[in-house]
Amino acid sequence: MHRHLLIILTFFISSLVGCSSSSDTEPPDGNLNPDAGEQNPNTDGGTGDGGTDGGVQPCEDFGHFGPPTNTFTLPAPNSNGELYIPNVQTKFPSVDWSTLDRLYIPAGTYTLINLGNLPARTANRPLVITNKGGQVVIRPPAGSTQGYLWAMGGGTNWILTGRYDPISGTGDEAFPGHRCGAYATSRNHYGFLSDDMFLSDGHMGLGVGDANQFEVEFVEITRAGFAGLRINRAASGGTVPSLDGVRLHDLYIHDTASEALYFGSTQGAPTPLGSNVKVYNNRFVRTGTESLQAQNLGDGAEIHHNVFAFGAIDWRAAFQGYQDNNSQAQVRGGLIRFHHNVFLGGAGSLLNFFAGPETGDAALNVQFTDNYFADTLSLGLYFGGTSGSGASFLWERNAFRGLDFGYTSVYPTATDPGVVFRIGDTITSPVTLKDNRWEGNRKIVQGITGGSGTAGVVTATNNVNGSVPVLEFVNTGLPAGTPTRKLEMWTDRATLAPNTPEVTYPAGSLVMHDGQLYRALSSNTNKIPPQNPAVWELLPLPTDDLRTARGSEWAQRGVGLLDPAP
Repeated sequence: MHRHLLIILTFFISSLVGCSSSSDTEPPDGNLNPDAGEQNPNTDGGTGDGGTDGGVQPCEDFGHFGPPTNTFTLPAPNSNGELYIPNVQTKFPSVDWSTLDRLYIPAGTYTLINLGNLPARTANRPLVITNKGGQVVIRPPAGSTQGYLWAMGGGTNWILTGRYDPISGTGDEAFPGHRCGAYATSRNHYGFLSDDMFLSDGHMGLGVGDANQFEVEFVEITRAGFAGLRINRAASGGTVPSLDGVRLHDLYIHDTASEALYFGSTQGAPTPLGSNVKVYNNRFVRTGTESLQAQNLGDGAEIHHNVFAFGAIDWRAAFQGYQDNNSQAQVRGGLIRFHHNVFLGGAGSLLNFFAGPETGDAALNVQFTDNYFADTLSLGLYFGGTSGSGASFLWERNAFRGLDFGYTSVYPTATDPGVVFRIGDTITSPVTLKDNRWEGNRKIVQGITGGSGTAGVVTATNNVNGSVPVLEFVNTGLPAGTPTRKLEMWTDRATLAPNTPEVTYPAGSLVMHDGQLYRALSSNTNKIPPQNPAVWELLPLPTDDLRTARGSEWAQRGVGLLDPAP
């Protein structure tokens, strides 16, 4: 956490018929109980991981934003490839920033983008910022010492989008991303592509500051040296700004050194409250540490229908100990919902969850429903912090599997937690566990044997210990039968283990190195993959079609990334 704060401070100082597989129309809730609630109608066959789609992906009509009438195109990058405009309103005073419909960024390769002092707009007339004439690529030159890659800030009610929509005048036909369900071919085909090349451990793929009520969609971010997408505002001089109304959806963030999404502040109170934050329909894949890290969530926050896959693959050599959960979240006050997400792969726990209300916050009402949690080396879910007066917490119809202890190779004193949920002693408000399922011989929570009972603040009802089917994707692109935890980020040494031992990779091991996938042809130690083709086989890049396989139980129950109803 301390290094996070340093990086944050440094950063903020220094569709006619078209196609969009998952627009900002939110999917149906579905239900993990097959006898209750809605079900996804897309059950017309299809195969699981490694298979084909098995159905036609419906497309969203063009015209999502409506035709533009007032547009402005920013200048091309300078001779160094930079688009540095920290105050766009001052730089272009002739532009009517109150009525501008489209702000265009010309296609090309940029080494740096800084767009600041974006205008404050109204929700019924947002400013849409998009690419024009092709793809916008943000990629630093090799060996650069620049302090950041892509920064945007200021204003309200603006939308950054790579969505291809000729009626709306956004995006480009050659770079449609995953529209019409083209997830398998979406890599490198979004209107915006941020590729930091792991240049600096202080770099964000995109950093947004001093703004709220904005939206980011149809953007690809990869090889970020720190977080893929970093969003924060800082309190200053006793003033605590808002961080509400942020919408993040249809994003593809993958192969980052640390988090995919880092939202909010880890500083002490007072901190900006993230009310009405919506995070949905995203693929956050192969992250060095947590896939999702979100702090200070407030009333109306909703995290749903995301795939948080292959988290904490750098757990042996992360920047700091125990930064190895699949995801982490901290909540403040009001109704907050996490539902229909896939949390796949972690080392420490699948979710590190904290309650932390500040003075004046509403009573917490947190609901985790219909989520799929799988494949960790230690704990299923940790719940800590302080719950506050009048709070309640519900975990209902969630599923847990793959709780196979294997943490001691880095943390030798660790022991099998023996439970799915570990709840801190400082949580004094009611916690309800209802209709959840879990595999293995662990208890659901300390003090309760079986699926029902009470222990402390916990009331458990109708939870079932038994077989939980694997959630399969349409196509990960990994070798058939690859266990989640088999894929790691290559490192020569386990720097977080005592005496930082060298890591030996058995034959068949799968690793990511510089965003590339390799398989060990033989057991090896300290052999950097690209330099040792005799022992490391370069495999095709993962496909990352991480939609829930059609016809499966999980698709019927609306879990994960889904095709919209036809």
